[in-house]
Amino acid sequence: MERVLITGVAGFIGSNLLDFLLEETEWLIDGYDNLSTGSKDNLSKGLKNERFKFFEKDAFELNSLKPYSKVFHLAALPRIQPSFELIKDHIKANVLLAGHLLELMVKESHFPRLVYSGSSAVYGTPNIIPTPETERIECLSPYAFQKYEVERYLELIATRYPIDYVTLRYFNPYGPRSFNPSNSFNAYSSVVGIFLNRKKEGKPLLVTGDGSQERDFIHVKDLASANYKAAIYPEKLNTSFNIGYGATTSIIDLAYKISSEIEFVDKREGEAQITFADNEKARMVLNWKPSIFIDHFLKSIRE
Repeated sequence: MERVLITGVAGFIGSNLLDFLLEETEWLIDGYDNLSTGSKDNLSKGLKNERFKFFEKDAFELNSLKPYSKVFHLAALPRIQPSFELIKDHIKANVLLAGHLLELMVKESHFPRLVYSGSSAVYGTPNIIPTPETERIECLSPYAFQKYEVERYLELIATRYPIDYVTLRYFNPYGPRSFNPSNSFNAYSSVVGIFLNRKKEGKPLLVTGDGSQERDFIHVKDLASANYKAAIYPEKLNTSFNIGYGATTSIIDLAYKISSEIEFVDKREGEAQITFADNEKARMVLNWKPSIFIDHFLKSIRE
């Protein structure tokens, strides 16, 4: 039976991926997380399943990847604004950890399929809308630069060693567990989760700038499905895919879909005006398609 690894398993996306894989596969799954931003509470389903083994450890403590046929690398410090301030921490989490995994592969001459969680932040404010994978790269933040740096490491090391990887450039994930109030970075969590939490607490929603920013929101279950499709693809791909719904919603429209109580705050620097995925490549190659539209999700939680 196949054994796979998820780094960052206790985070928002990692824990949802775990639940998806336990439901859809018979794989044995090991998960590493140091709980710096994740929560063990997110693993409540997984910990009841005998096919899942949790290691409350930093993934830097991994000393071998030989047990694994597939590695889902999600561990990261995942938000834009803190990357301008906590520079060393973000380089360590977002670049050096991926480097550690690659070094293990080279050292052991064992090359499991690596599904890397990238980001649409690498496009900055794109020229082409909707944005294809061929769009020029314009990193507007250290976080975006770090995500792209790992992509380039994968490309370059694959010219010398048989690295087998797929990069998934996530657009704007949302869904269960996207907001963790005990996480010191919760102000930079999914805006959908932040808005829903403030609505629950009876607080006004804080909209940055004038709220005209447009976002392509992708449900975390659709992200999990994309990870699975990338992992099982029968041939080596060594390429990147946009993982977005393929539609946009402005922040102000999103806010009013949730609450009539709105306040405006200063615009954040380093964030794109629009994210809008051209997801045709993932649809055609991976046979993946998103299934949950943001409006339908919001309607379902109101009912």
